[in-house]
Amino acid sequence: MKKLFNSHLWLALVSVFLSVLLFLTAAASQYNSSGTQTAGLSETYTHTLSDVPIDIKYDSDQYFISGYSYEAEVYLTSTNRVKLDSEINSDTRSFKVVADLTGFSTGTTTAPLQVTDLPSGMTATVLPDNISVTIGKKKTKTFPVQGQVESSQLAAGYALKKVAVNLTEVEVTSDETTIEQIDHVTARLPEDEVLDDDYSGRVTLQAVASDGKILASVIEPAKATLTVNVKKLTKTVPLTVKTRGTMDDSLANIDYKLSQETVTISGSQEALDAIDQVQAEIDISDVTKDTSRTVNLSADNVTVEPSAVTVELTTKKK
Repeated sequence: MKKLFNSHLWLALVSVFLSVLLFLTAAASQYNSSGTQTAGLSETYTHTLSDVPIDIKYDSDQYFISGYSYEAEVYLTSTNRVKLDSEINSDTRSFKVVADLTGFSTGTTTAPLQVTDLPSGMTATVLPDNISVTIGKKKTKTFPVQGQVESSQLAAGYALKKVAVNLTEVEVTSDETTIEQIDHVTARLPEDEVLDDDYSGRVTLQAVASDGKILASVIEPAKATLTVNVKKLTKTVPLTVKTRGTMDDSLANIDYKLSQETVTISGSQEALDAIDQVQAEIDISDVTKDTSRTVNLSADNVTVEPSAVTVELTTKKK
């Protein structure tokens, strides 16, 4: 009897041990499948941030920098979810991506990127880990401002009448080499504008070389008011009468008098060049006495003003 009891006890202990082992295995499997990693009793959280601004430290009174990336990608790791969320949000973020150019000389150089002011319990990796920067001696000079509108920004049938900017000149700051390349400052009509009416708006100024290349600079003030006046392409042409149909047998002749002798057409320059007159077409088949007709006017690829005229018909009997 005692031997049987011991056997049952042993089987019970083995059963309990196996149950505990299976439970722990299942729990570990379920935890690992959630996408987090274990580190003792802590969970590790990660997040990748794109377009993080780069804070460049340099002597801005003496130097002007250009040719560098403005943003970087940062990979954050933390055991504290609340801290990670705070750093993800740009409004509550404490860390910075810094490129320290203190002590660097003029020319194009490579500067390492570092993450500073990172909260405790967090690590960060920044990509790229360095940036290329061009450092030059700072120089400021005054340049004239010119308005600019591309021909492709005028709707079909319109021509540029006048371009005006509310500023005649501005101060431009850049490095010594770039300053010597600048020809003028441009107030350019935004690329998405296609004008079939006058325009007035604030536009960003750009320093450009004589060949139109945009050059790195700081302009003060940075914006100006650009005003653009456009006009329709028009042409005045003679108005003539064209008849169709057969004149009534009772008539010897029909005289025509138009309410006006010329009309104005508008359209593309190509369409205007192709037209030297507009015809008022009249059907005389049913004319047997003096009368007047209103005739609609049209011509290929242009608009005609007025769109209709009156024609006085004077008949002469046989």
